[in-house]
Amino acid sequence: MVLTMHDTKPIGLCVATQELFDTKRYLLNFCDGLLLRGNDLALKTKLTAVKRELNAYRTQQKFLEGHKTVIVSNIDKIIGLVDRYSTANPNEVEEVKRSGREIMQKVLNMGTFDEILKLEDQFKSKITLPVYQLFINDLKRSQIKMI
Repeated sequence: MVLTMHDTKPIGLCVATQELFDTKRYLLNFCDGLLLRGNDLALKTKLTAVKRELNAYRTQQKFLEGHKTVIVSNIDKIIGLVDRYSTANPNEVEEVKRSGREIMQKVLNMGTFDEILKLEDQFKSKITLPVYQLFINDLKRSQIKMI
């Protein structure tokens, strides 16, 4: 049996979503990787304008609502994907699902990026780490060899 991208999707979504909870880094480092330092002047100008709006108090709220919807959508996907582990550990899967719904509700009620940041540890401990453990247990059970 081989490990596919489909098998790793729950873990990938957890990692990507966990990064979204680090809102300070998100706000400060928006497109700072290569795009804002690159040679594409037209794209750089547009991204600089977006970054200014993202960090301006007057316009930040519209970005916050979009940010919240991405987090909630990702958690919804994680909840759907974690069902694949229910044969091995149904109780842990149900706990992840319950925690996911709880965190989704909290995110939807957040009014600032700083409030979302406070949920990062909760997401990590109640979603990311249990999903990772379920994934590892599933790999062991299916006898997939990894390097």
